[in-house]
Amino acid sequence: MNLQRKLEEIRRKPEHIKLRYTYIAVGISMFFILLLWFFSIADTINKSKNAQTENAFQDLQVQKKSLKDATTEITKSLNDLNSNLQKTTSDTTQTTPDNTNQTLPSDIQTAPSSTTPTTNDTQALPDKNRPTTNNMPSSPPSHR
Repeated sequence: MNLQRKLEEIRRKPEHIKLRYTYIAVGISMFFILLLWFFSIADTINKSKNAQTENAFQDLQVQKKSLKDATTEITKSLNDLNSNLQKTTSDTTQTTPDNTNQTLPSDIQTAPSSTTPTTNDTQALPDKNRPTTNNMPSSPPSHR
């Protein structure tokens, strides 16, 4: 047996040589342990990335469904508003047998045809070339 013979040789060597063998054996063992740990960490990171990607995809699917539902609800609301508007319009545009023209209800007032300001309106507007008296000091500041 070659292994037993090698161990007997190491036992007969001086203490500092035995320590070298010990450090070499510990170094080799640690290398394999660190290698195993590295691959374990890499596998864990890959699994977490895949899980995050899958969760993000599921979140996008939920958002897509939510947007479709919202679009359907908005379309339905707009259609209801349109039908209510048409119903209201048809109610207000009904004509009487005596009058064939369309009439507006009495509570709706028309806008004035003239958009020029009246004299009362121009008095309220400030003159850009004339300074206002509120911003002017009443007397010059005194230097004492």
